[in-house]
Amino acid sequence: MPIRLKSMLEKGEKGISGIKKNPRALVIAGLIGIMLIFLSTCFSNEDETEIVEKTVSISAEQYRSSLENSVKEIVADITGDTQSTVVVTLESGIRYSYADSTETNSSNTKSNGGGTESKTSTHSYITVRTADGGEQALLITELMPEVRGVAIICKGGDDEIIAQKIKGAVTAAFSITSKRVYIAGGNSYEKR
Repeated sequence: MPIRLKSMLEKGEKGISGIKKNPRALVIAGLIGIMLIFLSTCFSNEDETEIVEKTVSISAEQYRSSLENSVKEIVADITGDTQSTVVVTLESGIRYSYADSTETNSSNTKSNGGGTESKTSTHSYITVRTADGGEQALLITELMPEVRGVAIICKGGDDEIIAQKIKGAVTAAFSITSKRVYIAGGNSYEKR
C-alpha cells in the first residue's frame, strides 16, 4: 500500500485525484499521522517525568559533608596531605520558598456617626498533584545555608605560606572573610 500511495503522489495532479477516488488511502495516511503525533507526545512526557523524578533534594548534613570534602580536596592539592581534618559550620538549615497567593477583601460600612473600613486577607500556598495522587506545595527555590566558618587541621598548616594559600582558596571558594577560616598544623609531632 505505501508504494501505491507514493506512486499516486509522484503523478502530480493525477495523483491527487487518485487519492480523491480512493479515500481509503487518505484515511490510512491520516491514521498514520495521528499515531506518529501520539507516539511523539508519549515519549516526550516520559522524558519530562524522568527529569522531574531525578530532581532530588539533599539535606543540610549532606550539603555540609560535600563542602568538607571539597575543602579536603583543596588542602590535598596545596599540601599533599590526604588525611586532613576539615569541619564546616553552616549558618542555618536549608530554606525553601513556596509559591503562594494572598487575597485581600475590603468592605466599607457607613453608619450615622461615620464610616468604618475593614480589610481581611487570606494567605494560601499553591499546590500541585504528586504522582501518587497527593498534593504538595509548589517549590520555587531552595536556598542552601551560608558557611559560617571552616576549621582545617593538616600537615604544613603551621607554615605561614601554606596556611595563606589554603586560607585564600577557602575564602574565595565560599565568599567568606579570612576571620572565618582557622588553619592549624597536624600530624607534625610524633607520639611518645
